[in-house]
Amino acid sequence: MLNPQLLVNPLHWHLAFRDQNTNLNERAVGVVLFAGLTALCAQISFLTPISPVPFTMQTFAVLATGVYLRRNDAFMSGALYLGIGALGAPVFADGGHELFSGGALIASGGYLLAFPFASAIVAEGLDRSYKAGIADLPAQLMCWSIAMVPVYAVGTLWLAEAYNVSVSQAYAWGTEPFLIWDFGKIIIMCLVTSKLWKYSPPTQE
Repeated sequence: MLNPQLLVNPLHWHLAFRDQNTNLNERAVGVVLFAGLTALCAQISFLTPISPVPFTMQTFAVLATGVYLRRNDAFMSGALYLGIGALGAPVFADGGHELFSGGALIASGGYLLAFPFASAIVAEGLDRSYKAGIADLPAQLMCWSIAMVPVYAVGTLWLAEAYNVSVSQAYAWGTEPFLIWDFGKIIIMCLVTSKLWKYSPPTQE
């Protein structure tokens, strides 16, 4: 069962999701909750003249999923999000409801497919901090640094294929404009998880 003591203080909420005493049903609630958060954040989007890929708050939710859920649960939450979108639910940016169109992955599909991996990588760093009882800063920094690599890599390669352009052009469209946007989110979240959060349950403090 979820430990009520962990739900009192927001700095301990992440421990409630990672608590080894949580049962399968409670873990499933977390998986569904963060899949829903990703879908909600995807609706906060806007296009710019410099890229066919929209700026969204989707990556914030993807990173937050890794921040709060265990590694495997974070991956499953991302996979659930993709699955319900592939089935036709309007969970992608601007109410998009297709992962495949005309038998092929949509142009932004490479980014989407990499989201579960990004969440799982972030979660690994937080899992290590949880096990140590303190912020494992080296592990967190490493995981935060590499979390978006699969998103950019797979997303850019598929964007080039989908639009039949060079990889450098796809990079200019789908990665370069987003580096500062995503880096800002990562810096803020990393500061919160490494400087503000508690990693020892209240009874152990």
